[in-house]
Amino acid sequence: MKRIHIAGAGLAGLALGNALQASGVPTTIHEAGTLPRHRVCGEFICGRGATALQQLGLSRALDGALLHQSIHWYLKEKRILRSTLPLPAQGISRYLLDQRLAERFQALGGTLQLRSRLNSSKKTDGIIYCTGRKASDSNWIGLKFHCMNLITHADLELHLGENAYLGMSAIENGRVNVCALFKKRDELKANREDWMFTYLDACGLSTVRQRIAAAEIDPASYAGVAGINFSEPPDHASKHLRLGDAYSVIPPFTGNGMSIALESAEIAFPKCLAYANNRQSWDETVNQIQQACDTRFSRRLKAAKRLHPWISESKRQHTLATLSRLHLLPFRLLYKATH
Repeated sequence: MKRIHIAGAGLAGLALGNALQASGVPTTIHEAGTLPRHRVCGEFICGRGATALQQLGLSRALDGALLHQSIHWYLKEKRILRSTLPLPAQGISRYLLDQRLAERFQALGGTLQLRSRLNSSKKTDGIIYCTGRKASDSNWIGLKFHCMNLITHADLELHLGENAYLGMSAIENGRVNVCALFKKRDELKANREDWMFTYLDACGLSTVRQRIAAAEIDPASYAGVAGINFSEPPDHASKHLRLGDAYSVIPPFTGNGMSIALESAEIAFPKCLAYANNRQSWDETVNQIQQACDTRFSRRLKAAKRLHPWISESKRQHTLATLSRLHLLPFRLLYKATH
């Protein structure tokens, strides 16, 4: 049986590694950093992700996850939408989910190599790239931390500001994940602990800033990422197999990023298993997975890319608010288009 190497211990890499190792495929995951660690992430699985985990035999990883269904959208201080998700989302921190998946992978006999990178300069059979977002010149930055004693008004809150939005959702142990996306402002200066507050004030979100400041923030949970690019699927000419954020990054307002990572692992698993058992070539494996991912995700990615300016730009945010006030905002249709 052929060994599989996975570059990157994100959700896609860990989920796929677990499924392959449990099926008897010797699997090595190479992670450039350490595990577990805090990541910029909405920290809830919305859409088909929980089903993908179940199909991969990993549903126990969500034990104790909180069920979220109510959703409120706010423009500055005013609520503009009150609705419910068609299906409940599962709230759990990436720190805990990654830890559980990594521990299970190793318990199955998988090899997890931390602070290890694979050379991606040339095409090599049996290597799957789950290395996360590509570095880019994008002027979007993401910030996140966990709060204790933060009172929320809905399971999922989305606060729209000037070239910015912030989400809040409860996770395990009485904590609330606070995660925001901001268009970079070079004139703003702050230390690491004050970046979120500085940007919230600048984006007209001072009310939600006051709510967060009154809570207890876990300093160990701070995370940030710059140069976020919401990409189309990669050019497949290189023949590299890319999954999760390495395949594409969907705008975070959809809450579908974790799901896409898990679904891509679900798609890849049977094809990689066939390759490892010498039933098909690596080129066939890569082509089949790429086509299946394109079919599954292209509609979501295109719809989210078109919708993103309406969530982040001030003039379009006011149009959304007007449509919602007139009961003309098709929330269920938008959810369907992006999930």
